[in-house]
Amino acid sequence: MRKKNVLGLLKSPMAYVVTGFLFVISLFVFEYAFAKGTVDRAVLQELAKNSGAPTVNSSSATRNYTPAVRVGLISQADIDDLASRVASLNEEKLQLDNTWRIERNKHDSMMIRIEDSKKTIRLEMDEVLLNNSPRERLDELLGLHELLSKDEKEVAKRVSQIEEKLASHQLLLVQAKRDLDRMKTNYAAQQREQDIQRVQEITRFLDRELRFSEAVSFKCSPSKSLAACLNDYPLDARIQNWVQDHYQAALSEELADQIDQVRLSSDWYTTEVNRNFTEANMNLDGSVSAEVEVRANVVSRKMMACALLKAPADLCETQSVSLIVRSNKYGDQVYINDKPYGSTPLSLILDPGVYNVEVKYQGLTQKRTLTLEDNRHLNFVF
Repeated sequence: MRKKNVLGLLKSPMAYVVTGFLFVISLFVFEYAFAKGTVDRAVLQELAKNSGAPTVNSSSATRNYTPAVRVGLISQADIDDLASRVASLNEEKLQLDNTWRIERNKHDSMMIRIEDSKKTIRLEMDEVLLNNSPRERLDELLGLHELLSKDEKEVAKRVSQIEEKLASHQLLLVQAKRDLDRMKTNYAAQQREQDIQRVQEITRFLDRELRFSEAVSFKCSPSKSLAACLNDYPLDARIQNWVQDHYQAALSEELADQIDQVRLSSDWYTTEVNRNFTEANMNLDGSVSAEVEVRANVVSRKMMACALLKAPADLCETQSVSLIVRSNKYGDQVYINDKPYGSTPLSLILDPGVYNVEVKYQGLTQKRTLTLEDNRHLNFVF
């Protein structure tokens, strides 16, 4: 008799209702546990594996990137290589952003479907309790809700993985961009320092005294004397061309290791010229041939070295005394005689004199006072 009562109780509508109610409650508990992070991670990993969810492994661009630490001179190839890596990281970030938006939209859509499923189950439970609906319909709804909840957890996991990867990737991208900016700054300072050195090296060759002889021949009126013909000949215009040719030839030879091809302009220098005829002959038909000896003192203008090297003109506008300031910190600030000059590395051309140099970094200050007479290189260590 008891056995029949138990079987009858199990087959009663109320048993199905209670079972369905407990199942719904278990789903809510599982969702809450997942939200709080108490669901077993191994279970979620297995679900992700079976569903083909993406992992958080870094791409080749991310794995291969390491912060740029340069020792020695920087080349344009170094900058191009780092710029290429930044572009790769940025492209990968765009792809991750797009994947995240797709998965996020999918998750939001599934959450709406889950909420609708919950409402439908509640309504169906009410109908079952009132005996207005068959139990099979409720069982079907509960089964669909279980599958939908499982799918939602998998999508939520993928969204979380992509967000973690995006956060890590963003840090790498910021680091790479900062390294690229710093490398460009160091490269510009390096180029300026090299230009300063080159300007100083060739400046000592520019001022010089030239001595040479040239032959001239021209026609003159037979009625004039040789002295009158030589005096009337427009020699000065030709002398300037001779001076430029000889000056250019001399510089080309001495600066061959530093300048591929020397091309001068008469605006780059001034000359003081002394000349006289050492030999002269005149034929009966008025043909004159003569030998001219020229002495020219050539003084270069300040801008000449920069013009020859195609370097920034400001390197030649002041006296050639350079001050280079470096430190071991990124983002410091340099003040010279209380005037801000930006961050290190810093290369300046200054007039000789006394200078107070300060380097500030995150509340710390280091000071040096120096008498700048020759080229100086200061290095601050915090």
